Amino acid sequence: MSNYSSLVAVSGVVLSFAFIIWRVRAVFQTFMRFHRAKGFGDKMDAAARHFPKDILEESMLRAGSERPAQRSLTRMTIRTTPGVIVVTILVLAVLFFIGFIRPDLAPNEIFIPVKDAETAVLIKLGLVGLVIYTLIYHLANSTSIDGAELTTMSTLFQRRTYDLNKLCQIRLRHNGNYVLRFSDGKTARILKYVTGHDEMVQALEQALATNQESTCRNFPKSKRSAVG
Repeated sequence: MSNYSSLVAVSGVVLSFAFIIWRVRAVFQTFMRFHRAKGFGDKMDAAARHFPKDILEESMLRAGSERPAQRSLTRMTIRTTPGVIVVTILVLAVLFFIGFIRPDLAPNEIFIPVKDAETAVLIKLGLVGLVIYTLIYHLANSTSIDGAELTTMSTLFQRRTYDLNKLCQIRLRHNGNYVLRFSDGKTARILKYVTGHDEMVQALEQALATNQESTCRNFPKSKRSAVG
């Protein structure tokens, strides 16, 4: 019995030590990613990647992404997935319920540590308003690809157009947005959770590959790398 207890104790120490090493390694990797990132957005993304995504939430947000994109002649249109819409509605319902119908479930002194009750109400209204805006944005949001023309919608519901012939980089942020950078200095952000997701990614990657091939072909042969 004593040998068994000793084995359990040693195993516990070893597992605890391994866990500490794993966490220290994760923190170090996050620090290195943060240090190598150049822009503010990239640094925030590097820090956010330290926290893993919830598998259930990710699955809910992806729901509907397998649906084909809408097509009209040469235009492909993609929209926010039904999963994102449902999750946003659920968040709105929960916020409204615990904020105004059953505030005893989320006391202000715990979740909104302010002394003034009116300020707490304003904060709750602000949160509900933010989620309502998010829901309206996702319902209205659409991205279209027509040949070399990419059209997206900004956070102020303005339509913006980009030339895919100038696409030079695609990055997936931890917050679920694709960040597209163009050689003319423009930057586009597209939600990851969209219908026709695979079709969209294929079109963007094809445009990027074509642009990189063209750049390599036009680069002086004497200065090309062995890979290029």
